[in-house]
Amino acid sequence: MKVIVGGCSVSDYTGAEVDRVYGEILSERLNAEYIHHGSGCGSNYRMWRKITNLIMNGEISDKDLIIMQYTEVVRDEFWSAEIQTRKENIYDGHGKIKLRETEHFGDIVKWKAFLYGVSLEEKQFFRLKEKYFTSIDFDLERFSYHHYMFHNMVTSKNIKVVYIVPTGYMGGYSKNKVEHFNKNGEIHISNNLHFDDTNSQYLLNDKCHFSQLGHEYVAETLEIELRLLGIKNETI
Repeated sequence: MKVIVGGCSVSDYTGAEVDRVYGEILSERLNAEYIHHGSGCGSNYRMWRKITNLIMNGEISDKDLIIMQYTEVVRDEFWSAEIQTRKENIYDGHGKIKLRETEHFGDIVKWKAFLYGVSLEEKQFFRLKEKYFTSIDFDLERFSYHHYMFHNMVTSKNIKVVYIVPTGYMGGYSKNKVEHFNKNGEIHISNNLHFDDTNSQYLLNDKCHFSQLGHEYVAETLEIELRLLGIKNETI
């Protein structure tokens, strides 16, 4: 069995204190192989691209479990001919979140608002994209039908997929958009995943990402919820 996590920085090794993410911990609890696609500044399009490629290449089967943690719908990814090698251009200030990935003889740039790239051409392009070519309503529409296609592709191959929906401080990531990915009887896991001042020890100081304790708590909660749903490692 493999556990594959698609997500943004919420599912990634975000913060100096985080050494193990919930997907990694959950995989150990389930005695499963872990495939990590939580990616700081990553978009839903990156998740769909990476995981769909794994399925097309036969690297994910009906014995495996996909966990999706969707992010802001306006995020996207773009290929750039500008290849960056300097660490300060590739990583965030903490050196843990990778902003660019070299592929196809260029860089795939993870884009979100106020992230403008490095070269003059990239800065001009992304400022124009943000100011004139971004609509939340249109991005929600795009998200809805891309999710619909992704979910039906996964389930048509009898691959198990669940969607985690943190609430509270983290509700902006997907909770208020849940109606846009609830057309197919999807399994949403949000029970016991509400984060606010009552359990702030589970969050970093930014209130938007899990602390190490938070990742451990999410892994434990997911294990309980998955077992209640009858999802477990069938090889055990």
